[in-house]
Amino acid sequence: MNIERYHWRHYFGGMAFLLILLQLVSGVFLSLFYLPDLGEAYASVQSLYRDFPFGAWVRDSHRWIALFLIGAIIIHAIRSLLRKEFLGSERKVIWLTGGLLLLPLLGLMVTGAILPWEWKGYWFMEMVPNYLEFIPLIGPGLKQATIESFSLNRNFIAHVVVIPFITIVLLDFHIFVKLRIRKVALSRYLLKHAVLVLPFLLAIAVLAILVAAPTLDPDEIPMPLEETYIPAPEWLFLMPLLPFMYFENFLAPLLGVYLAFGLFVLLAVLPYIVRQRTKGAQIPGTGTRNIGKGRNWRTRIVSFLGVSLVVSVVFGALYAGAYRSPTLGCNSCHNVSYGARMGLPPKAYKDRKIVPLLDDNQWMVEHWFFPQVVW
Repeated sequence: MNIERYHWRHYFGGMAFLLILLQLVSGVFLSLFYLPDLGEAYASVQSLYRDFPFGAWVRDSHRWIALFLIGAIIIHAIRSLLRKEFLGSERKVIWLTGGLLLLPLLGLMVTGAILPWEWKGYWFMEMVPNYLEFIPLIGPGLKQATIESFSLNRNFIAHVVVIPFITIVLLDFHIFVKLRIRKVALSRYLLKHAVLVLPFLLAIAVLAILVAAPTLDPDEIPMPLEETYIPAPEWLFLMPLLPFMYFENFLAPLLGVYLAFGLFVLLAVLPYIVRQRTKGAQIPGTGTRNIGKGRNWRTRIVSFLGVSLVVSVVFGALYAGAYRSPTLGCNSCHNVSYGARMGLPPKAYKDRKIVPLLDDNQWMVEHWFFPQVVW
C-alpha cells in the first residue's frame, strides 16, 4: 500500500466533491421555498428566514459552502499542478474534466447570487453581461442575448437543473476515472474524505450562525452604510471585475478577461506540452511515474512551504482586493423604507437606455464598492 496516497494534502479534491454534494442537498431544500418571480423572489427568501425552522441556517450554510468549495478547489488544483499529476494518458482525462468543472461551478455561483433578486442579485445580473462583452468576436452579441433572454425563471432552471446536470456528468468522468486508477471503492473514498471535511463543516455551521445574510432590512443593516463592512462570501466573485475599477482602456479587459482566459487555456493544454522526465517506478495503469516515493523530509518541507506560499498569495490577493466590498450592504439604501423605486430592482432592467451608466463598467464596480460616494 502506498502510504502517501492517504496523506492529508491528497484530500482537498475529495473535500471539494463532498462540498458539491452538500450544495446539491441544501439547494434542493432551498428550491422548495423559492419563488422565481421578480416581485416575490426576495420576499420568499425573507419568508424562509422568518417562517421556517433552520431555513436561515440552511441558506447561509449554502452560501458559505460555496466559499469553502472555492478554497478546496484552489488548493487541490495548485497541489496537482506542482506535482505534475496531469501526466499520463488516463490522468489527462482527470485534468481536463477538472478544468472544465470550473465553468459550471462558476455558473452556479453567478446564477445563485442572482436568484434572491434583491439589489445585490440585480447588480450581479447587470455586471455579468458587461463582462461577457469582452469575449473576442462573440462578446457583444453574447452580452445582448444574455440581457434580452434573462428571466428569473430561466436563471432558476439553469441553477437547479441545467448546470447541476453538466456538473454531475463531468464529476462522473473526473472522480470515477481517478477511483479506477487507484482501485478504490466510492464508499471508502467518501468515508475517508469525510474525516477531513468535518472540521470545515463545523466552521461552516458556525459562520452560518454568526455571519448570516441580513434580510430584515433596514433593521439589520446600518443606515447609511458608512465605514461599515458586512462579511459575505460573495465578495470573492468580484475579483474579475476589480481591474475595471482601477484601470482604463485596454488594461481592464486584459487583466480581467483575457489574462484569466489565457491562463485557463494554458492549464487545460498543459498535459500536451509538458513531458514526463522523472525516473522512477511506474504506477500501474496510469502511464506516469511515482515521483513521490522516496522523497526525503527536506523535499516534503519545501513542497509544503511552496504550496502554502502560493495559496497564501492567491487568497491574500483576493482578500486585499475585494473584502471591503459592502456586498450585503445594498439594502442599507435600496429598501422598501425608501419607496418602491429604491426597494425593488427596476422592472425595466433590460432597457439600458433608461440608465446608460449600466454600460459603464468602471462606474458599476465603483458604485458596488463605494456606494456612499459613487451615485
